Amino acid sequence: MADRMRLLELCLRECAATFGWNLNGNYLSCSKGYLSFLLLPSLSEKAIEYSLSYRYSSFDRVYHAVTMANIYPGYTIIETYQHVESWSLMGVSTAMRSLTSKADRFAQALSERIINVDDNIGFLNYLQKRDIKEGLRPRSITTEIILTYLLTGDNENAIATAEEAIRSGDTGNGVYQSMIDYARRLI
Repeated sequence: MADRMRLLELCLRECAATFGWNLNGNYLSCSKGYLSFLLLPSLSEKAIEYSLSYRYSSFDRVYHAVTMANIYPGYTIIETYQHVESWSLMGVSTAMRSLTSKADRFAQALSERIINVDDNIGFLNYLQKRDIKEGLRPRSITTEIILTYLLTGDNENAIATAEEAIRSGDTGNGVYQSMIDYARRLI
């Protein structure tokens, strides 16, 4: 497995250079338009499993003010795998280039569609509807809604949305209360 990890590391470097993404440890990241993307690969028996997440880049500033974390983790939009023909340098390189190319094209297309917070919320609503249509449990977009309210200065709605989420049993891993406290300081 250590040999495979080393191959993946080499191929991540190659993809970062080829596609203009940044290499940060074991993942690739980039910014396109108003969005930031994170491509996180991991190894399985016959494939490279990966997830692609995105965030509205302006959320980082607000999230940092609320939590002191530098980057808002974002919303995972793709979780799948890329088959690896052989665990040679060429086999892993081909698989990584293929999945990075797909991620790059997707990121570019999405960044051209999402140019403001309303577009972002619209896309997140679409993802929720898609999950329901596919028979999946829709993921919560409450954090993104609250961050949007905080970003646009609508602190009353940020507080109301966070309080409603907490009442319904969703604490957002403790971040909703911090968002409430932050918004109250701004009123």
